[in-house]
Amino acid sequence: MREDEVLKNVRAIFDYGQSDSALIVGNGDDGAVLSARSELTVLASDMAVEGIHFNFAWSSAMQVGRKVSAANLADICAMGGWPEYFLVALAFPPSFSGQVLELAKGIKTECQRVGVKVIGGDLSRSNEVVISISAIGRVKRPILRSGAKVGERLFISNLPGFSQAGLSLLKSSSDNQSPAANRARMAHLAPDLDYEKYRKSYEYLSSAIDTSDGLVIDASRIAAASGVGIDIRVEALINAPEFSELESASGSRESALESALYGGEDHLLLATSDAQDFGFLEIGQVIKGDGIYLDGVRTKTSGGYQHSW
Repeated sequence: MREDEVLKNVRAIFDYGQSDSALIVGNGDDGAVLSARSELTVLASDMAVEGIHFNFAWSSAMQVGRKVSAANLADICAMGGWPEYFLVALAFPPSFSGQVLELAKGIKTECQRVGVKVIGGDLSRSNEVVISISAIGRVKRPILRSGAKVGERLFISNLPGFSQAGLSLLKSSSDNQSPAANRARMAHLAPDLDYEKYRKSYEYLSSAIDTSDGLVIDASRIAAASGVGIDIRVEALINAPEFSELESASGSRESALESALYGGEDHLLLATSDAQDFGFLEIGQVIKGDGIYLDGVRTKTSGGYQHSW
């Protein structure tokens, strides 16, 4: 299939027919044009590479489209913003050309959950599938990693660890078909994020980060940026309503706790606040000093998902 034909078919998928007064020039030209706005603009970019971030041995093209889109949407939300537009660049080998439209449908499916429009991008040829998305959104008050203050509480939007548990099941070709195991698999393949829950929390948060790399390592990034320490209460994770389900999917309490602390790609909202009840799970406290602690004991921050060269 020639490039012009692929572009035509992909543009048809992304033509939602939604009116947008801020979008002056959309998909089809050398660039998109947006009108100036009164609110601040927040931008984020994320890349996903076949064999590193996703694997077609267990993921469909549509699931990959949803997963990569969710990662970008979560980044905008972690800044206290609301996503509006995507620019999508895709490189792929000839053997993948028959799945490009399914990938585009996955991106569209996730985008439509929050009203995001795909307004441009690029196509190229490569040995592996590579997806790069730039997200554009609006924000009234940016929420930074550097805003945590001593004495505040540590919160997370939901119990982390399901994506890591799902990845372990997929890698092992487990025949566990329990509801908990299937939930974990889907948390890794195409996470079902509660974006509206994120948006409703913004007014309460002093700092925030998207948990793409794991609870401990992402908490360490808030701590480093804010010049504080963070003490995570292990009991708060174990006592969370969803922990028994995570334990069932993981096979043991130890594996479940390891996934909750160090597993990545949940794309939850980890935040600090001096508020109490706004729908998030309270899991720790901001303390004087630096580094990350588990029940008062300093812990490693080398776990989680990190690239290495």
